[in-house]
Amino acid sequence: MAAKQIHKTTEEPRKAPTSLRERNKAKKYLAMFNAARKLLLSEGYDKTTMEAIAERAEVGVATVYKYFGTKKGLVMELARIDMEEMLEEVNIVVADPPADLADAMIAVLAPANNFELAKAGASLVRHLLDEAWRPQGELWRKFARWAVAEFEAKIEELLADFQLRGELRKSVDTRDAARIIYSLADYNFICFGRGEITTVEAMAELTNKQVRMLLGKWTT
Repeated sequence: MAAKQIHKTTEEPRKAPTSLRERNKAKKYLAMFNAARKLLLSEGYDKTTMEAIAERAEVGVATVYKYFGTKKGLVMELARIDMEEMLEEVNIVVADPPADLADAMIAVLAPANNFELAKAGASLVRHLLDEAWRPQGELWRKFARWAVAEFEAKIEELLADFQLRGELRKSVDTRDAARIIYSLADYNFICFGRGEITTVEAMAELTNKQVRMLLGKWTT
């Protein structure tokens, strides 16, 4: 069963399974996901074990391994769902942004700044970043590249909209500007993973400050 069929904020899969067997599988799958998320956020990555996830989800440990292979595999799926939902939130903001460009850009970046799994701590973020560079992490890298491209495209769309309104200088290349803004936010995320920024809130505050300073040079 594909992880993207599970929505973290509901108690039902996104696509309703048809047979009793499929419904039971979906129920187990969702129970393990919810258990893993709660444990990661309360205990952190290092202290969360597959045994603890199984106990909270009321399934056998072998079932957790059967569905996800490893703890890292489970975390990758959780991260993928978070990133998909983050992009959904970004789409909503871009469709109806705040009137001020800086406020609008901060609203677009807010889902990334509030990346839920990052609240489990820097250790989990380091594992996500490390996995992207492992030879066996090609699927995760492919998804991450897609997510980055989508995020940059939405930032560019927002910049282009404000440029048409005359609130962003015509000399600003919106594609380059979008890459700069994304790279800035991404670098702060990496610094959080390294422990150079101590909290998610501090990361968001720094990113927002930098974005306002940057846009102040580009606006008319």
